[in-house]
Amino acid sequence: MELDNTDRRRMLERIQAQEELLQFETFTFADGWQLGLTIREQVLAHGGDAAVDVTVGGVQLFRCAVGNPAPNNSRWIRRKQNTVLEQGKSSLRVAQEMALSGRTLEEFGLTASEFALSGGGFPIRVRGMGVIGVATVSGLPQTHDHQMVVNAMAAALHRDVPDVRE
Repeated sequence: MELDNTDRRRMLERIQAQEELLQFETFTFADGWQLGLTIREQVLAHGGDAAVDVTVGGVQLFRCAVGNPAPNNSRWIRRKQNTVLEQGKSSLRVAQEMALSGRTLEEFGLTASEFALSGGGFPIRVRGMGVIGVATVSGLPQTHDHQMVVNAMAAALHRDVPDVRE
């Protein structure tokens, strides 16, 4: 389903609210492992095939397959992570902002082989420190990939957040 600019703006507002609400006070490697397990449970409950990754400071804290993900899901995870780390925003947010601007990755000096304009990468942000890592899902529709991570972070932080799929 192709979104019009009104739908993109509405989605963008929800994503920005999610990013503001889903900031940690502290984040340890053990927190990363637990976040990965929670994302895995979200994906299992949703159904479908996906790969899940949590990486902080370049250290992969969690990685697993749920169902039967495609071999290229690992490449998508890397590209989504690169997008989050380059922009400091979720990959779905970057995709919506670029679509609204009418500009391409290349116009921002980025390449499609290294960066993805697709949802599923979400920044792990610690207040006062900024983005320290990325939690990523790849294999479901992009808004579902994104929301699986958001739901897991919201559970960890005991917060209610808007759903981009509504």
